[in-house]
Amino acid sequence: MASKHDGTTLKLRFVLNPFSFVFLLPGMEQYHIVLETLDTEEATYIWHVDKNRQLLWQKLRSIDQDLNIIRNKGRQTFLEKQPENFSRLIHDYTDERKGFVIWKDHLEERLL
Repeated sequence: MASKHDGTTLKLRFVLNPFSFVFLLPGMEQYHIVLETLDTEEATYIWHVDKNRQLLWQKLRSIDQDLNIIRNKGRQTFLEKQPENFSRLIHDYTDERKGFVIWKDHLEERLL
């Protein structure tokens, strides 16, 4: 999915703990900021914002605060605050062949 990142709008970002990528996927109606960990079974986190660059920059500042909460206090603390315009995709790799396909389908359902 990172290959669909809109690098002209936002540089690909990295988070060190846990090692993850933050990338931007443009949808028809919204931008989607995605946090995807590398080599872990952590869920994929997606923040959604209307497709307006000014709103995008405001949301990115808010996401930076969210990433600080995740880094300093953990994912559970972040999730307990019930963030708005946010989705979490659980990774289910009980069947390795189907796990990625199911994850990708669920992701594409959220990309408006």
